[in-house]
Amino acid sequence: MDLDLNALNKKAVATAREYTAELAWPTMALVLLVWTSLIGDFYLFATGQLSLTTATLIYAVVTYMSYTPLHEAVHGNIHGDHNRLQWLNDLCGYLVAPLMIVPFSTHKVEHFTHHRYTNQPDKDPDYVVNGMSGGLLAFLVCGFRFLWVQNTFLFRDYWPTAPRRVKAAYIAEVLFAIGWRVALITLIEREHTWALLLFGYLAGGYFVAYWFAYRPHVPYKDSSRYRNTNSLIMPGWMKPLEWFWLGQNLHSVHHLFPRVPFYHYHALHRRIEPIMRAHGTPMIGTFNRRNVEAARRPE
Repeated sequence: MDLDLNALNKKAVATAREYTAELAWPTMALVLLVWTSLIGDFYLFATGQLSLTTATLIYAVVTYMSYTPLHEAVHGNIHGDHNRLQWLNDLCGYLVAPLMIVPFSTHKVEHFTHHRYTNQPDKDPDYVVNGMSGGLLAFLVCGFRFLWVQNTFLFRDYWPTAPRRVKAAYIAEVLFAIGWRVALITLIEREHTWALLLFGYLAGGYFVAYWFAYRPHVPYKDSSRYRNTNSLIMPGWMKPLEWFWLGQNLHSVHHLFPRVPFYHYHALHRRIEPIMRAHGTPMIGTFNRRNVEAARRPE
């Protein structure tokens, strides 16, 4: 049986490699969309053409969507196999990082630790969200701890030995992320600009915490490679809106093959689903969390 699983894993690895070489134009387009939407949102709010509620909702969506290109850049997925274009990958990361207030220069320290120790309580930094379904207070506390740890985890072991350029980049990113928000509050002559920036950010950040960090890993009981992350299968009525998740309902694909761009998750999942099932990857309904039966068996 182990030999069969090893053979299936090799097949999945070979299939995944077909999706990792290209330059990730859709991700770069998402960066452009995020910034265009952000500037438009702030302009329309500042000129009184958008209400506080509408502007906050748009800002929340933009904040949430900004994490995907940041996440892709951390894994080096934007330049693919074009190593000479790594600067483009890094540029995309630096452009969107201020929106999530997660410095690109150091995010891989926390995030790669999460990948290495997924679902291990004493080692996985993202484990702080595991109690998010324990009521409103737990939801708020766990979500805040998740956002906080993205900026503070590096101080546990990495900071004393970090190169000066990395420390300087981290400090510059944090100051810039705070600075442009202070500037907007000062420059926009409308009441409650602070509320737009605060509640829009928190709504987007909590969406990331819940749907990217928490739900894919419930119940946090298995740390093995094929079983530490769920495939959240959308019900039929949700299919027209599935794009909004940017593939993260299939976060299992990312944990198996981190170098595959997010917009290929669905295609790769369809091709290797039987292999994933053979290894025991949980395939459950996005909302009811019931097991979803297999459509076919591994070849």
